[in-house]
Amino acid sequence: MSENQDPLHVIKMAYEPLVRVRHPSEAARWPVLTGADIKIGSYKGWLIVFLKHTGNPNMTSRSGQGELKSGLVGADAITLDNLEAVRDRLLRHYRATLDDALVMVPPSGALNRTELELMMARHEAALGIAKMKIFLSHKTHDKAMVRDFKRTLETLGLDPWLDEDAMAAGAQLDRAILKGMQDSCAAVFFITPNFVDEAFLAFEINYAIAQQRSRPQQFAIITLVFEESGQRPNVPDLLRPFVWKEPSSSLQGLQEIIRALPIKLGAPHWR
Repeated sequence: MSENQDPLHVIKMAYEPLVRVRHPSEAARWPVLTGADIKIGSYKGWLIVFLKHTGNPNMTSRSGQGELKSGLVGADAITLDNLEAVRDRLLRHYRATLDDALVMVPPSGALNRTELELMMARHEAALGIAKMKIFLSHKTHDKAMVRDFKRTLETLGLDPWLDEDAMAAGAQLDRAILKGMQDSCAAVFFITPNFVDEAFLAFEINYAIAQQRSRPQQFAIITLVFEESGQRPNVPDLLRPFVWKEPSSSLQGLQEIIRALPIKLGAPHWR
């Protein structure tokens, strides 16, 4: 995609089919697809398109921003390592709401699928249909404890992903785990002395890290470390870059999960 093309048309051609597949009944009111004003800028070869949702497809304004200043972008260059930090900075600059979107196209001109997924996550949240599943990673020995967490989280209106419930007989394990991560807004790792690698631990952590990097505002990695009989477990190396908590009880562990989730739980109301 280049500045000479119609950015809204290019983005809609890629984004609308994805929306219609995942949320066919909501497509008629979907943010940006039902009208948006466009601001087009660039920064050292990157094309930056801000889409301000209007809900009026018959009146669309386009304005050129030219080459953005480094002080606005907050980086000398845009790289994969700072891409999300730059995105967050620009969204704040444009005072974006969840109805809006910011699409960043690299010098190659290819619209990355990740950009569409990030738009999808924002707009799902705007429409109140964001993913509320929570992936619960644990070892078999700890399943009774994790089932208790699952029941409590369900009572709070969440939809925890637990392998014994979510995986159909005969499902390919790595694909089922990946799908569980993709459908979730967080992954909770229950670390006990029993939490050792059983072939799929690294898969689960790597999938979680990939989700957190692709949608940092909509996916959290939550690590809870529980001692047993005075034995303190080791936090896996792959999880060490992330903050972990050492709750003294299941109740405190539940509080840590709720505090770290990237979503707000609903206000109380009469049954």
